[in-house]
Amino acid sequence: MTGKLDALLLRATVRIGPDSAPDTLWGSGFFVAPGWVLTCAHVLRPAGEPEKVGPLRVRGHNGLDARARLAYRLGGGTDPEQDLALVRVAGGGDHACVRLTDRHDAPLAVTAHGWRTPAGGAPQRWTGQTDCNGRDGAHGLTLAPQVEIPHGASGGPLLDVRRGVVVGVVKARRKEKDGGLAVAVTALRGFRAAVPVGAESGLGDDPYAALIRAHDTWHRQVEGPLSWVKAQDEAGRADGHPWGPRDSAEACALLAALPPPDLPAQLQGLIDEVLGEEMLWDDETAPQDWRDGHGRLHDRPESADIVALHYLRVVARMHAERVPDAASALEKWVEQRAARLSDAVRALLTGVAKQAPALRGAAACPAPAAAAAAAPVNSAASVNSAAPMGTVATAGAARDEGPVVAVELEPDLFRPHDRFHWRIWTWTGGPETVRAVDEDTDGEGASLAELPYLLNEPLTRAFGRLDSDRRARLEIALPVEQFGVDAHLWRPSPVVRSLRPHPAERPFGVHRQVVLRCLKRRGEPSRVWRDRWHALAAGVPQALPVASDAYAAAAFHDAPPGAVPVLCRPPAETTAALAQAIGEGFGVILWSLRAEHAHGCGSACGELHGKASELLGSAHRTTALPEQVRVLRERVSQADADADWAEHLALFYDDPGRPIPLCDDLLESP
Repeated sequence: MTGKLDALLLRATVRIGPDSAPDTLWGSGFFVAPGWVLTCAHVLRPAGEPEKVGPLRVRGHNGLDARARLAYRLGGGTDPEQDLALVRVAGGGDHACVRLTDRHDAPLAVTAHGWRTPAGGAPQRWTGQTDCNGRDGAHGLTLAPQVEIPHGASGGPLLDVRRGVVVGVVKARRKEKDGGLAVAVTALRGFRAAVPVGAESGLGDDPYAALIRAHDTWHRQVEGPLSWVKAQDEAGRADGHPWGPRDSAEACALLAALPPPDLPAQLQGLIDEVLGEEMLWDDETAPQDWRDGHGRLHDRPESADIVALHYLRVVARMHAERVPDAASALEKWVEQRAARLSDAVRALLTGVAKQAPALRGAAACPAPAAAAAAAPVNSAASVNSAAPMGTVATAGAARDEGPVVAVELEPDLFRPHDRFHWRIWTWTGGPETVRAVDEDTDGEGASLAELPYLLNEPLTRAFGRLDSDRRARLEIALPVEQFGVDAHLWRPSPVVRSLRPHPAERPFGVHRQVVLRCLKRRGEPSRVWRDRWHALAAGVPQALPVASDAYAAAAFHDAPPGAVPVLCRPPAETTAALAQAIGEGFGVILWSLRAEHAHGCGSACGELHGKASELLGSAHRTTALPEQVRVLRERVSQADADADWAEHLALFYDDPGRPIPLCDDLLESP
């Protein structure tokens, strides 16, 4: 590390203690943005819980001596990701801010910085050199035994020596072991849900976004001796790399002016698109914001600048209408930076797109219809043969149905009626955004009764990635013989933990759309299926009452294009009719899961057919049906007698625009 970076770390690192005893050292911290010091939460606990900690005193370089207070903390607990806090400093003066990495991978050689109190002496600065030799959980970095973390150094910065950026927060020495532990910068994303202390509101509803944007903006604007980026350049931190520290800092500052992504899954799909390959995301460290996405791209050995500029250009085009000034500034910067490339590559990167791109994800196993659209024609890997940057295919961009989580249930090869293997797919847009996110690893499979328990955790993860103000739809793809499953009654947690369960613990069918799909329709949609779906989309759906299997064939044959079969008998009694309707290409079907027919059809059947006809007639478009059925289920849960007819209503909704992919590695037992 060079003298200038040494000096900047010295200016940015502070010691923290109680305001009533300024010479008492509780721990260390460091400025990450003007007026904001990051430290470990446990540093502020000598006097009790963080909320009870009174005024603080922050001291540092060049006579820095300022009052401060705890502003935000993460939740309690001993895990590294829980042990962070933000301190707000009043009148910090002329201080430096460290530059935080935007990467996710662990560093190699590192230096730890902080303060310590020698026996009987005044607090003094401390530095230790070591290696990062492992991980502890999602955000913990273990430090090799070349260093022993002294008391008081907790909360100080951990610097990546090779790249010249801060990658973590020093946490503690490891009990009965050499070395120590640090909290990776990726844990800062937890501040999206940080707990404000007292009446603190300085970082708004999303403290992480506000903090990191203030950090990136400061590093682009600061000049002179406090410029961390300048010190990196002078220290040769770029090492001939095509994407240097100043490129990274300026790009992050321009991204900071944009609103955050609507969904992390959309950002992850965009990264897949830019790279031309499917990334394997860890739930805890997956990118959440544009800056995080940039950190996943710029460390390519030869084409880092091409990859990063491609990504930035696409992000700019996406925001051209929403925030035109910020998007224009980012695009102009991309054009200026692209001037350093060869003419041929620059022409591809700065080509004018005909329309703004849509976010899309690379398919893990794309359907044949989506294979061409999902090909990475805009990836950095094909930049020498691609269309101009920013022309990401817009298939599915006009869809208004929101994200989807689909559970594919494949019967076990040897026990097809009793045991099933599962795979979970997600869509954020059209067919090209399909991605397999989880699957069964038990060769024995599971019964239908066990599935709500086994799927609880993977579904929670999938919904967590896709849910925003619009909850993702749950689709269950299984054989027609199992269409009696009451998936709409599954719960996020199958075991209710209270007599007054939280609204989020209500059955899925009450708070999110739940529909069924046919397992045999994997892969390329048939022509008759597409034709019937397009006919439905072109007009108002019309009910086609089907009283029994005996009348099904004639009813389906003579059905108008926009017809929706309504079956009053449960699947166990009308499996043949359901299978025939699917074979005839119907993409939407309604039926009762509980109807009694000991003496044939009765008044309940007539009510079902009549009410279903009213429901379909009120649907101005097919895509409204899943939400209309969900609303009915919610009304039933609220004891609305007018909705009782729909208590056992099931909806088959099989969109050929997002077919279940047909993979070679189908789910089956060994």
